Amino acid sequence: MQATIVIRAKNESHDIGDTLAAVFDQSGVSEYDVIIIDSGSTDNTVEIARSFPTRVIEIPADSFTYGRALNIGTRAATGDIVVALSAHSLPASNRWLAELLEPFRDPRVGGVYGRHIPRQNASGPELFGMRLSGVMSEKPRRQTRDMMFSNANGAFRRSLATLHPFDEKLPGAEDLAWADWVLRHNWVLYYQPTAAVYHSHGEPLGRLLRRMVRDQPTIWGLKLGIIGRREQVSPAPAPAYRK
Repeated sequence: MQATIVIRAKNESHDIGDTLAAVFDQSGVSEYDVIIIDSGSTDNTVEIARSFPTRVIEIPADSFTYGRALNIGTRAATGDIVVALSAHSLPASNRWLAELLEPFRDPRVGGVYGRHIPRQNASGPELFGMRLSGVMSEKPRRQTRDMMFSNANGAFRRSLATLHPFDEKLPGAEDLAWADWVLRHNWVLYYQPTAAVYHSHGEPLGRLLRRMVRDQPTIWGLKLGIIGRREQVSPAPAPAYRK
């Protein structure tokens, strides 16, 4: 299977060079390409990205939402699998991509996400949230009910994201809303701890709380059935499981 890696970025000059160097040092995978969606960087993020063999798509900063940027990358992708990676998510090994793609050998798996290893700048509250979400776990999980997913280090079948794009109106947690739809159509999500990245925000408490406030309406809307349940979409049933 061929993959396209989509990296969303804005003013990521501090990290994007290291991230791309690691991305282009992957082994155990066939051909893959890399797309950068830049939403109005004012530093030299774009210049650094173009120093690697990437495709750079620039969008106005005022048009950005997490879902819209990823949908643009998905439409431009050529791979069967789209890998979503934050510009400051640094692959922890040169087997990261191979490990992230491996669960897709099961035709019922619609999305895979990998482990987050916190950087040294991670705050106490941030570490607590990461542990609570399960993205620091070293145990793999096959999810048929839990909508946990992460577009900071995740992958999905392009056919599914084309049929049901990420919600461009949500201010955050667009990955969880998409994962909820996947599960409701009998696909499986898989947590692959061996596909690890170094990722944390190092946010002060105030900024962390603002991010949580941004995401919580979507999370509770999904749990209460206010978001997503009433939508009219063509179902995409998963194929029958085969051992």
